[in-house]
Amino acid sequence: MKAALSRAVMALAMCCMDESRHEWSAAMRAEFDTAIPEGRSLSFATGCLVAAWREMLTREEGRYTLTNYALALGVMIPMAALQIGCALFGLPYLYPGREGLSGALLVGAEHEALIRGVYQTAVTPLAFLLLLLGVGHLGIAQAMLQREWDRVRRIGTLTLAASATLVIFMGVLFLDSSQALLQGGVLAIELATIAVVVRWHAQLFPAAVDEHPG
Repeated sequence: MKAALSRAVMALAMCCMDESRHEWSAAMRAEFDTAIPEGRSLSFATGCLVAAWREMLTREEGRYTLTNYALALGVMIPMAALQIGCALFGLPYLYPGREGLSGALLVGAEHEALIRGVYQTAVTPLAFLLLLLGVGHLGIAQAMLQREWDRVRRIGTLTLAASATLVIFMGVLFLDSSQALLQGGVLAIELATIAVVVRWHAQLFPAAVDEHPG
């Protein structure tokens, strides 16, 4: 258990190293391998993690790395969990009053009695679109951590299209789409923030951008 925890802490410390700290990261890894048989692997890994965090805060490259991880792990992953959870276990957040499809009906609308039967068949495509949003957030987060910005753009475009489709679909069904519109707005803000992070990465690591143009 201690060995597994030590390796996890060490892996996190190495992930905190940016492109300009590959040599330091390799040296830490080599010393960690030496510390394992000596029984001080956990204390060494913890020290490396603290040192990596301190180093990151003092350098712009480190602050960029922290921002990238915070956005991917602190924003994109929770949003993905929310949307996938709602898609697989119900869609309460899409509807006012958490009453399901009946709560999404426009109050007093004349069409209510005419198309009520359609709403039951609409659950599956609505859930599928919401699942696409969640999977899209996961894909964006993974691509951000790997700094594959072309893939971030592609997945972001598809996710935004899925969000727009969800809003349009709910509008066609005369459902209250206010929550879906809110989620679409949040996604647009997320993608705009990611665009800033992409430009920041290009300024700090122009060589990496030359290797992966676009």
